[in-house]
Amino acid sequence: MVAVRKATGPSPIESVFEHMRQDLGVGQARNRTRRAVERTVPFGLAVHAIVALWYAAHGHHPADITDRRAQQPWYTTKATPAFSDMVVKLRRTIIAARHIRNPAGQPSPEEITAVIRAWEAAAA
Repeated sequence: MVAVRKATGPSPIESVFEHMRQDLGVGQARNRTRRAVERTVPFGLAVHAIVALWYAAHGHHPADITDRRAQQPWYTTKATPAFSDMVVKLRRTIIAARHIRNPAGQPSPEEITAVIRAWEAAAA
């Protein structure tokens, strides 16, 4: 006997395809060739997976949901981040990385020059 699952909402794969269309724009691709059409959805799936994995490994912060509730108080029952929250955080992280002059942990050009001079002085 096969157990039948009661449908309470969209299945997980349907949710992934919905996020691909809404958040990643996969449904708006203007492909002209057959190969391009065949690559669009698999590429969207790969991007979806990369975003989710990045968020799980590096982007998640316990305050994310609290911040979202503060910004949008109608999300009273929100307990987990939505995929759109993950995309927004990744975009903000990429933008910040492009515009921060000296990311934490990276030596400045002056520090690099000082180390090179110290090596040269030690070698002489």
